[in-house]
Amino acid sequence: MISRPLRAAPLRLLALFVVLAIVPLCALGWLGHRVLQQDRALDEQRQREQLENAAALITRELDRGLAALEDKLPSAAAGQVVALPPNAVFILFRGDRVARHEGVPLPYYPRVAVSSPVSALLFSSAEASEFRRNDLTAAIAAYRELATSSTGSVRAEALMRLARCFRKERRTADALVAYDALAALGAATVGGSPAELVARRERVVLMRAAGDEVGAARERALLSDALSDGRFEVDRATYDFFQEIATSPESPANDLAGAVDAFSQTWLDQRSGRDTWTRGSRIFVSVWRTTPQGTAAITATIDGLMTGLREPLSNLRVTAQLDDRTGRTIWGSAGDRARITKTARETGLPWTLHVAAADVSASARIVDARRNLFLGGFLLIALVIAAAGYFVFLAVNRELGVARLQSDFVAAVSHEFRTPLTAMCHLTEMLEHGDATPSRLPDYYRALGKESRRLHTMVENLLDFGRMDSGRRTYDRCPMNAVELVERVVDEYADRSPGSANRIETSLPAEEGAIVTGDREALMLAVRNLLDNAMKYSPEDAPVRLSVSRRDGTVAVSVQDRGAGISRDERHAIFSKFTRGRAASALNVKGTGIGLTMADQIVKAHRGWLELESEPGQGSTFTIRLPVAS
Repeated sequence: MISRPLRAAPLRLLALFVVLAIVPLCALGWLGHRVLQQDRALDEQRQREQLENAAALITRELDRGLAALEDKLPSAAAGQVVALPPNAVFILFRGDRVARHEGVPLPYYPRVAVSSPVSALLFSSAEASEFRRNDLTAAIAAYRELATSSTGSVRAEALMRLARCFRKERRTADALVAYDALAALGAATVGGSPAELVARRERVVLMRAAGDEVGAARERALLSDALSDGRFEVDRATYDFFQEIATSPESPANDLAGAVDAFSQTWLDQRSGRDTWTRGSRIFVSVWRTTPQGTAAITATIDGLMTGLREPLSNLRVTAQLDDRTGRTIWGSAGDRARITKTARETGLPWTLHVAAADVSASARIVDARRNLFLGGFLLIALVIAAAGYFVFLAVNRELGVARLQSDFVAAVSHEFRTPLTAMCHLTEMLEHGDATPSRLPDYYRALGKESRRLHTMVENLLDFGRMDSGRRTYDRCPMNAVELVERVVDEYADRSPGSANRIETSLPAEEGAIVTGDREALMLAVRNLLDNAMKYSPEDAPVRLSVSRRDGTVAVSVQDRGAGISRDERHAIFSKFTRGRAASALNVKGTGIGLTMADQIVKAHRGWLELESEPGQGSTFTIRLPVAS
């Protein structure tokens, strides 16, 4: 067996490839890190731009809603009919008093106009009878007369005094009738308040005093309706006075009246503007402007403005939050997420606007997916670089190994050539100088012929190997007997090495059962190489056995030796060209490392295969399996 172990790759080459692989991998890792950082920064910038655009859109929508209200002020102040939003009120101030109002009737107004009081002279005679002379009968008669006046305010004042006299005489029923008549006067003022409110309140008091709780409750309900319906223009103090006994429930109109009352001073102090006011969960917004007719203002709930924002907020996938000037949240919620803040000074709105992404997790998933895609790409590139570096290293190392093996092969071939050439040169010198005796000349000629044939065989083997390795070897196929082929190889070996021929043992069956088709010279070369290896790697006294047999439709030619054997890890490598096993170095066996390669290629070219059975220390058996000729 001719084999040679591959030398390990030089540490310098390995270190070079490691450096060449690590440098681009490190550069790729740094580049990937920078790309991910830039992607994260771009994503944050993109989200911020989206929030900025959303904030601009929301600001524009709110500003447009407020501007629409402001556009109505001149027309409304001039007395034209304008369409007000639901839950809105228009108020026109002339001087510091309410001159006109439209929209939702309010239970009270700021700074209402004060009606002119009735002249006290009209009631001087009746009041003299009531208070100075204590003549209630005369006073009642005088008040009855005045109660028939065509002037509402005079009638209201007379009825109120008439009821007072009845109460003094404990004529409760008559007092209630007088108050009922007073209530029928409605908005006529009495004591600076609407007559109906005064009458309803006094009837409640009288009925309670008389123990008529049912009637008192009925009158209290009527008073509550009169207050909450906003039938009368009263100020806050008057409303609170009557509200104490009416105990009417809070209504949206009450909240709107509170907003108007809160805004009123600002309207009078500033020529125009926008403002907001909050009561509980209700938010009001007001716009006002000074017109030739006076200060015109519209106050409405914020719901009308926000109705048009729901669809844009949903489409933009953002949430909005409004804070008043105190920093209190009055509408929406932006949560604790990253947000864009626009102050009232920036937007011209009466609120601070906060805008944030509605679903941060969705954006995070997109970013994570893109980041995973980047990481996957970079990892793939890194894997490709590492794999390419690995395979390039293997290829370079293999080529270096082949170069070293070729160098060893050249050295081995040179040594093999040197032996016969040395013998031939020595014999030729002897013959040239005539030093050989005539009786030895035949021996010298035979030796020259033997070495010439040996050199010729070596050259032919090298030429055959070159043709096989390049795929240019042609085979002259014909039927032949494997037994006869083995016998010829054994005879040739006996002629070449008579001293070693006695070690060869053969086990050959009948000739007619071992017919194969192939190139006789090529197959003999394959068997000859196996026989040469067996003889070289076996001890000098150990036999080598050649046998021919039929196995599973094939002809098996086996060469068995008693040499050192081949380890399991070398059984595949020894069939490679220029490769020699560890036994070649241990036993100092000369060879070129192409014998087994040539035998394996020849057998495969004949549609057969070469089998190896070996155990270290027990020898080896190489078997050529060829198909039986049909």
